Amino acid sequence: MLLQYLLENLTNVEISGDTNREINKIEYDSKKIEKNDIFVAINGFKDNGKNYIDDAINNGACAIVCQDEIEKKEGITYIKVEDARIALAVMSATYYGNPARKLKIIGVTGTKGKTTTTYMIRDIMLASGKKIGMIGTICNTYGNIKEESIRTSPESLDLQALLARMVEAGMEYVVMEVSSHALALNRVYGIKFIVGVFTNLSEDHLDFHKTMENYLEAKAKLFEMSDFAIVNGDDIYAPRLLKMIKCKKATYGLDNAVDLTATDIRVNPSYVEFKMYVNKMLETIKINIPGRFTVYNALAAIGVCSLFGAQMDAICGALGALRVPGRNEVIDLNKTFTVIVDYAHTPASLEAILSSAKRYTKGRVICVFGCGGNRDKEKRAMMGEISGRLADFTVITTDNPRDENPGKIIEDIETGIKQTRGLYKAIENRRQAIKFAMRIAWKSDVIIIAGKGHETYQEVENGKKLYFDDKEIVKKLAEEMPDKNIQ
Repeated sequence: MLLQYLLENLTNVEISGDTNREINKIEYDSKKIEKNDIFVAINGFKDNGKNYIDDAINNGACAIVCQDEIEKKEGITYIKVEDARIALAVMSATYYGNPARKLKIIGVTGTKGKTTTTYMIRDIMLASGKKIGMIGTICNTYGNIKEESIRTSPESLDLQALLARMVEAGMEYVVMEVSSHALALNRVYGIKFIVGVFTNLSEDHLDFHKTMENYLEAKAKLFEMSDFAIVNGDDIYAPRLLKMIKCKKATYGLDNAVDLTATDIRVNPSYVEFKMYVNKMLETIKINIPGRFTVYNALAAIGVCSLFGAQMDAICGALGALRVPGRNEVIDLNKTFTVIVDYAHTPASLEAILSSAKRYTKGRVICVFGCGGNRDKEKRAMMGEISGRLADFTVITTDNPRDENPGKIIEDIETGIKQTRGLYKAIENRRQAIKFAMRIAWKSDVIIIAGKGHETYQEVENGKKLYFDDKEIVKKLAEEMPDKNIQ
């Protein structure tokens, strides 16, 4: 592709050098640069992309896009832009033939519930005969293809490439999780969402956003790009968000919803059941994911899919068969107690799952959790207090310690749990912590293993990832347990 064509949708640019040259491809990682590539120097969390311009040129880059003043070298075309991330998004869309314009894209944002809601939407749409792809935290899927997901919302270059593959595979719709980082960092810049969904907002990612106000404003950006908004009317931030949204909108919820609600909710350790009116008919819906919050996610998904003509048989069938890896996932063990693996890693998500479990558990609720290193240190004590207050017993352990001392992270959590009268034990080794929880479990107890969900690794020092799968560990430990624990 000619460089001048690649640049034609950019505005406010200063160009130095030849634009009548063929570009091989676009890259924002200097290590991936090959001959005649264009390097876009975006700023990361820890480093500035301009520091890698020389590496990119040495690897064969013939053009550089940067938002900073830099020293120019002969034979290289330089494009100075106001925002390198926006430039990357615009150029990527052009390079891949603007695939988003060929798709009906549904975006789901919120602190909790994004993954489950996107799975629900995908499965209902598939049951309705729609060709739909999914982009999210666990994986990216389209047709018979399943790809590993690196982050919740891909960088704009990777996102446009993925959307192009989905178009080529014949997809008509895409449902994607849209993180606050993606919105704040313009990863989804220029994409038109036919529907945007807001699930909720609670304290998370403040190491990046700094304040809840900034966090809310980042989420609100989705609806500046949406034709229609579906909002959780029960969320504390809903009134403010609804005033910020200018497109057409509808609400769902159990208390303050105007458009979509549910009644007769029944929750037990293995499923949730509720009723709702559809076309003046009272329908019963059963989902094998326990918890009141499952009802919220389902209402959001039903609201979205109803816009595209989904019928009740498709909705009930898809939700009845739904299984989301690591999201309030009940592990089949044939034991007298229940083990649930969940991704809850924020104060609000931990409180939600523990509160829900307390309502349906006949025995004790045992919580196993830790907190990640190099992230929101303030939430550690908060999560300790929540587990100490709600769980009957807590086992504090490691999560992804990264570059921090695991013992220090546990101490931070302990400062919160010590404010309660909650019983607890600290076991740094996560496998041993899970084993201890299963050993002390009695009949009708529910063990919540929180924090990692679908993840199959623990991230330790220097970005190293060690294989670790909560579900796999639970199943192996269950096999080793004496017969007296078997039903």
